Amino acid sequence: MTQQPPRVWAGIDVGKGHHWITVVDADGDPLWNRKVINSESDILAAFGEVMNGADDVTWALDLIDGPAALLLETLANHGQNPRYVTGSKFAAFKKSFSGQGKSDLKDSYVIAEFARCLRRQTVPVPTPPKVTKELTLNLSHRNGLSAERTRTINRMRALLTSIFPELERSFEFAGSGGPLILLSGYQTPAGIRRMGESRLTAWLAKRGVRKAATIAEKAVTAAKAQESSATGEDLAAELVAELAQKITEMNTRLKELDSKIKELLSQHPQAPIVLSMPGFGELLAAELLAAIGDVSRFPTAGRLAVASGMAPVSKDSGSNTGNRLRPTQYSRPLQRAFFLSSQAACLTEGTWEKEMYLRKYKGYTHDKGRHKKAVIAVARQRISVLWAMLRDGRLYEREYNPREKAAGEVQAA
Repeated sequence: MTQQPPRVWAGIDVGKGHHWITVVDADGDPLWNRKVINSESDILAAFGEVMNGADDVTWALDLIDGPAALLLETLANHGQNPRYVTGSKFAAFKKSFSGQGKSDLKDSYVIAEFARCLRRQTVPVPTPPKVTKELTLNLSHRNGLSAERTRTINRMRALLTSIFPELERSFEFAGSGGPLILLSGYQTPAGIRRMGESRLTAWLAKRGVRKAATIAEKAVTAAKAQESSATGEDLAAELVAELAQKITEMNTRLKELDSKIKELLSQHPQAPIVLSMPGFGELLAAELLAAIGDVSRFPTAGRLAVASGMAPVSKDSGSNTGNRLRPTQYSRPLQRAFFLSSQAACLTEGTWEKEMYLRKYKGYTHDKGRHKKAVIAVARQRISVLWAMLRDGRLYEREYNPREKAAGEVQAA
């Protein structure tokens, strides 16, 4: 009788330059371990060695993006279905192993043991379609660039306040580019006064600034209100001009990314479903679809609600029961998309979301943050609706309201 190849579990501790892989058998005994360079040739060599001794391999890893991208692509190309061990569960499981020390070898062994003992606690790693992957990358880059722009604006405002606080208070630099173009050329009270309102208006208009006259008037008014020159004004003005130019370039790049994201969204098969629901614009819909990936990852609407942080978890102990707290582990992009879209729907007339929001808001009379609680209650219901829409491939339909039908029959009579 031919002996069947053993079933094994391979734990992968993912790293930037290299991964560490440990393989254990059904008894938890290590069979193989190796440091694997994060290159295609080394990954393929390690893959061949592990598969050579066993046909049934469960691959588990502690990271599914960034440095793990090439590894996951290689596994997927060879028909393997890796599992993800989440950070919080891995940390709790690791405490059951003796010793205080940390090493890549130990972590890979613990990951393999987690997959062997607690397979139901691991999460399958789906291979996202190309459009979803590109959406995720563009959104990640956009969010990082947007955060960098905010930091740069704050730095510029701080510098401008140190030499020309009246001008800093006169404009909002996060919106249109007119004030930024103004700062790229003129940053001091004396410089703006020398230009005068008419010449400054012409200078701004020549550079395509909308409402150039209004911006010039505000700038000159601010300049007339400050006669003094601050110490170090020239250097600070030079830095303000540099930062203003940098912010303008960031704004241009963000517009390009927005256009690219909208183009990719138009290619996503489920985009019309999400966009048909009140409260979702193109960017929020793109964030949601990128965060969800394949909706089959969530067998129920409740699972999707938990993943988005919109479902409270129980925290009972002994006679102390009925405690419902916000979960600590959830997807921030999912939470943002559901909360902001629900908040927008709550402000839209004629929607069931607004009716439910007003009812919940009145019910939380003595609670702090009742607006937020009411929006979360609405979001939880919308998650169930959207999950069913994505599951069935159906566009949004407003909930049937018997009161509207009754009112229509009275008017017809």
